[in-house]
Amino acid sequence: MRLAVLLLAGLQLAALVIGGFRGLFSGSDPATRGLDQVAGLAALAVAAVTVGPAFALAWWNRHLRPALILTLLPTLLVGAAIALLAMKWR
Repeated sequence: MRLAVLLLAGLQLAALVIGGFRGLFSGSDPATRGLDQVAGLAALAVAAVTVGPAFALAWWNRHLRPALILTLLPTLLVGAAIALLAMKWR
């Protein structure tokens, strides 16, 4: 379980940090640059609050079940948001 949490948290942490920095330093249209920066900050905040501590817990082999829950929480929240949007546009 430790290896699974390390792999999931590491991949998700890398994706959130890369996506966050791409949003912060995007060269998009000046009219929408603020939205990109807010999305980048949100991705970095999610990484700092959920996936970062989960990776640290798994690295030190402590509390693996809560670490797995913290790792999967952003994925579940995004899935729920997509499902709500799909129901609204139906």
